[in-house]
Amino acid sequence: MIKNQTLTSITDEQREQWERDGYLVLPNALAKDELQALRDEVDRLDQVSQQLGRDPNAPLDVNNIIDAPAEGLFNVRPDSQKILDSNPNEVFLNLIDHPAHLGMVCELMGAAIHLAWSHLMIRPPSPTPANRWHQDGPKPYLFPNVDGIMPCQWIRVGWYLTDIDQSDMGNLCIIPGSHRTGFPKLKKDLNHALKITSFDQFREVEKLDDDVPGAMQLKVKAGDAILLHNALYHCVVRNTSNVFRKNIYYVYTPIWQRLGDRDAGSPQLIARCDPVRRQLLGALSGPNTNGGIHPFDEGVPLVHLFEGKGFAETWHQLDEDYVRQTQA
Repeated sequence: MIKNQTLTSITDEQREQWERDGYLVLPNALAKDELQALRDEVDRLDQVSQQLGRDPNAPLDVNNIIDAPAEGLFNVRPDSQKILDSNPNEVFLNLIDHPAHLGMVCELMGAAIHLAWSHLMIRPPSPTPANRWHQDGPKPYLFPNVDGIMPCQWIRVGWYLTDIDQSDMGNLCIIPGSHRTGFPKLKKDLNHALKITSFDQFREVEKLDDDVPGAMQLKVKAGDAILLHNALYHCVVRNTSNVFRKNIYYVYTPIWQRLGDRDAGSPQLIARCDPVRRQLLGALSGPNTNGGIHPFDEGVPLVHLFEGKGFAETWHQLDEDYVRQTQA
């Protein structure tokens, strides 16, 4: 159970679902004013990208949105910098330690974590799917399996800014339980399975979820959030509606993993953050951090916030608890 009451605890039912299904939906995770602020900023970046030459009917896909939401993120003409806002983005920064999800992530992964990716997406209407069936993780080699199961090495948190409450609206499509059982055997032939998981061929299949046992398109409302296990198989289906799907993904990983969308946070961003946010942005402090494996109190203040005690105390207590369990 989480020690700090400012962070939302995971319930017994949610933990059971997470272990069984590999995902959670958090209804109304965003307050109305938070949702509107995020929508306004996403719409602003949408307009900026169009001014810089992006086709308004093309997808928008931007990484590292917290640090520099526009500057250098759009592959456009060199003289475009004059209309860009290069300041760290407060609206997206405020989401990094949002109480609706951070406590749950800590309970599922521990508090020695950081944010590896921040990711903004706009998915326009399209008759073809947007992403193949896959698991998350490093490429080309995924996290290794242990006794046939891939451990949870990162948690993707998705925030929805538009209603995706019908099928074929660019929904995230998942196979609940596949983080434990793997990709299901299809009724169709092997070639079909190879095609819907292929980088090059998945768009040739109109409906990626047809005849995939257990496949389920997530239907969510604006303001909802999701948590996704890295080993859960998922894809993004076609969008036959007139809605431009808008959402944000943040990926949290153990602090010893390398950052994914940047080498480090900018000095301007780090300077304006409190210690917990500095940890989440990957700014390890002090010597002897051992690559993030043993960062001690100054490097992981979230551990103290979450556990109610320091790094060394927490470490010792977890070791003691484990030994007691083995001797019971």
